[in-house]
Amino acid sequence: MFDTGLYNMNILLHDFGSYIQPDLMSCLTEMGHHCKNLIYPLPNPLEDAYYERYITAHLEAGQYDCVISTNFQPLLAKICYRHNTKYLAWSYDCPLPRDCMEYYAFPTNYVFLFDRMEVENFRNMGLTNIHHLPLAVNTRRLSSIKITEADRKRFTCDLSFVGRFYQSQLNKILSSQDEYTIGYIKALTDAQLRFSEFPLLDDIIDDALLNRINDCLTEKGIVFHSDQEPGISKAALLLCMNYQITHNERIILLRLMNRFCKVHLYSSEIIEQLSEVPFNGPVTYSTEMPKVFRLSRINLCPTMRTIHSGIPLRALDIMGSGGFILCNPQPELMDYFRPDCDIVCYNNMEDAAEKARFYLAREEARTKIQQNAYTVIQKNFTYPQRITSMFQIAGL
Repeated sequence: MFDTGLYNMNILLHDFGSYIQPDLMSCLTEMGHHCKNLIYPLPNPLEDAYYERYITAHLEAGQYDCVISTNFQPLLAKICYRHNTKYLAWSYDCPLPRDCMEYYAFPTNYVFLFDRMEVENFRNMGLTNIHHLPLAVNTRRLSSIKITEADRKRFTCDLSFVGRFYQSQLNKILSSQDEYTIGYIKALTDAQLRFSEFPLLDDIIDDALLNRINDCLTEKGIVFHSDQEPGISKAALLLCMNYQITHNERIILLRLMNRFCKVHLYSSEIIEQLSEVPFNGPVTYSTEMPKVFRLSRINLCPTMRTIHSGIPLRALDIMGSGGFILCNPQPELMDYFRPDCDIVCYNNMEDAAEKARFYLAREEARTKIQQNAYTVIQKNFTYPQRITSMFQIAGL
């Protein structure tokens, strides 16, 4: 059992099928806390009468010190506020939806985000109950996963990518626009794709451009948000553009890599532009994915473009599984990991291909780097560390 200096608590957990829920619950239990895990997928995060009765009954029947979920659940936040119960939400998705602002402000909330820049944005809006907390990885569980000879035959490759391609609605938006606006938006996405270290879009998408886009959307009656009125908000437009940039970047990177090495693609999405890249379907998060990371000589990890500064969960999963990571240089990644010593970062897509070639030819250097990364993970990215920080911030 971990010695945290905290008293044992009764905790109600909401499980919507989160990737990290088993590790979170396992660690809380090992720390001596008493946990009740309620498994309930929530199709409508804002309205569900049965769910309200279900959670309310548990809160009224038991003496809970707090309620915890991974990712923020607006309806759960409202229920906890009504019952004056502390609600801790630890998000591994980014960004938080901007259409739930009234729910974020409840004084019973303690919302933890892994992206420091996103936290700063919310703090600038006056939301002081949103806090920065990097994610974690359970290396004890990952190291216990056995590799069989069948696994080696199935998963061993030069370079792998595990993930989504984030199909965007940007083309739907552009279908209603004039040629100038189409060209301008495409030029912006191309520029942001190439200059990933300089965030351009937020400053350039001004009211004049947004109004011009919305005039065309309104004329065509194209709807993008829940109130069913034509038009799109700036936040929604930025999300679409960042999805499209992420989509384009991942396709270009994989096509480049496939020219000179054995690539494995693991995804639930079949992408027409990647027909020449060996497609292996999805892998299970808890057992198969760590094997992919350990048996790939290089794990490609381009960060989702909606994540501005934080270290994504996928990067921690790779390094926590003992894998070698090739990624873009996220600002917070540089706080913990040394480029070319613990991780390898690329500046652009051509640089990514060059570094992949370089390290595929140097097994000893590659092995040393992945061992260094694993050491950093074990020291700085454990669940007990993160849970203790959450509880201290929440006054528990």
